[in-house]
This record gives sequence, structure tokens and C-alpha cells, in this order.
Amino acid sequence: MKERIERLKKLTYIPQNEIAWLIEQAELCVKQQEIIEENKRQQEVTVHQFRQAQKDIQHLSGDRKRYKQALEKIITNLNFAITVAQNELEGDVK
Repeated sequence: MKERIERLKKLTYIPQNEIAWLIEQAELCVKQQEIIEENKRQQEVTVHQFRQAQKDIQHLSGDRKRYKQALEKIITNLNFAITVAQNELEGDVK
């Protein structure tokens, strides 16, 4: 392709079929540029979505930790209440 372009630069008259080839190449370049720009845009969207997902995971991990701690406190309190109730029942039975 480079050789063909260099050869065309040296010509004073460019044949119609060569002009058609140049137009075709220019159109291909435009299409390729559009594809590259769309790919960049999609990449930016994907990066943004990935970063948002990371933030969501961090947030959910924090929520999970708080819920786990709260549940452990509830279980401890329930175990204490069960022990107290068992002791009271044993005291009533004696």
C-alpha cells in the first residue's frame, strides 16, 4: 500500500481507477476510525462499570460485616436469655 501511495505521489495525472482506490482507502480509514472511537467509548463505559462494581462490593462487604456482628450479638443475647430461662425453670422444678 505504501509503495502504491508513493507511486501515485509521483504522478502528474492520476487515472480514474487509482482515484477510486484512493477514495475506497479513505472510506476504509474513516470506518476504522469510527470503530476505534466506538471501542474506546465502550472501554470507558466498561471501566466505569467495573469501578462502580468495585465500590458496590466494598459497600456490601461493609454491610455484611455489620450484619454479621449484629447477628452475633442477637445470638449471644438469645443464648443468655435461654440460659436464664433454663435456670428459672430448674429453680421452679426443685
